[in-house]
Amino acid sequence: MTVSKIVELAIRISENTAKVDAYLRENDLPSPSFHEDGPVDFGIRCEQTKKAQEEAINLSFELQRLLLGPLQFMNPVPNGLSLQAISKYNMATKVPIHGDISFGDLARECGLSEINTRRFVRYAIVFHRVFQEPRPGYVGHTAASRVLAEDPVMRDVLSHYLEECFPSFAMTLNAIDKFNGGTEPNQTGWNLYHETNLSPWDYYDANPESGRRFFSTMAYETEREGRSNTVLVNNYPWSSLASTSKANGEEEEKGPATIVDVGGSRGLTAIQIAQATPELKIIVQDLPAMIKGASADLPATIKDRVEFMAHDFFQVQDVQADMYIYRHVFHNWSHANAVKILRALVPALKTGAKVLVNDYIAPAPGTLSPLKEQRLREMDMIMLTLCNAYEREDHDWKRLFRDADPRFEILTMFAPKGATEGIIEVVWRG
Repeated sequence: MTVSKIVELAIRISENTAKVDAYLRENDLPSPSFHEDGPVDFGIRCEQTKKAQEEAINLSFELQRLLLGPLQFMNPVPNGLSLQAISKYNMATKVPIHGDISFGDLARECGLSEINTRRFVRYAIVFHRVFQEPRPGYVGHTAASRVLAEDPVMRDVLSHYLEECFPSFAMTLNAIDKFNGGTEPNQTGWNLYHETNLSPWDYYDANPESGRRFFSTMAYETEREGRSNTVLVNNYPWSSLASTSKANGEEEEKGPATIVDVGGSRGLTAIQIAQATPELKIIVQDLPAMIKGASADLPATIKDRVEFMAHDFFQVQDVQADMYIYRHVFHNWSHANAVKILRALVPALKTGAKVLVNDYIAPAPGTLSPLKEQRLREMDMIMLTLCNAYEREDHDWKRLFRDADPRFEILTMFAPKGATEGIIEVVWRG
């Protein structure tokens, strides 16, 4: 007898879930739970177990969609209003840990009506497992709401996505119509929602609290997605930049190679590269406000080889170097603006100089696991709404360097298996 698709999925879900459960038991780790004291980080460090966990999640999504059927794909339409209210009124911090609060008292704490408070909380309970109603008319915590109550970073993340991104999504098509498909970072749904002509970066500079939440969210996302410096630091032969050269038939040592980390923020990437390769000198460039005081945080062992310099990467580059790093820079800019960034670099380039890009390389549809592809497509929509940017596939990267200047030649382009972040090595042929 042929096994149906839904039964096959259920069997595979069970098999992979059993692997995760066995790992948790063997390592004396708590099992996932909605309970208020349930674990936030499951503590899974084994790659095979992580793979089984992801597979179970992917298969569960597929089974759910099959069982719902195609007519249910818009019912109900995803609604972020409940979480938006929970964020705006800081509800989680008003619910006692290991206790509860009545809807009436919570409403008064938030300055809301009891009816609206009840509907926001009950929606969050059903759709997000945020809060629970331990007895009629009272609100208590689940693991998810307790995280919001205790972790200010998670409150920043919720605030950024639900109070900035969520309402901006609804304005994005209006922005496309209003600006005739414009690609500038101040022609977005985010701009229409905020009623500002500033780009997000200028807006956050003028509104420090919003900027703080944004950068807090970006730091969290970097850690969650594994977007550490590891891919760049560990997957490029840095010592090759300081190799020997021949003069008069004999080998002689080159001086320290110079690298410019363009848009390098507080220098985290530069620090790790400098620590890994003593032969390199690195200049970190970014806007004055970003690098202010950064030199003081440099480890003593590399202070003589890492320096900070104020520079706007849309302005002409005036530092001649062996390599220029752009890490998660182009990700935030449209094609037209990314071309401008590269053209601003051209006057400083010497023949043989290299450009090293560490950024998203979006694979073809169906290449990633469903869970990772969902995250990629989600980020692609966010970049449209906030920056008028997009996630580039390999042909998009090739077009970018070709349009900037045909003297750019891509040498290598790769991403680790199953990842979207990769490395693009480019040489200037002069």
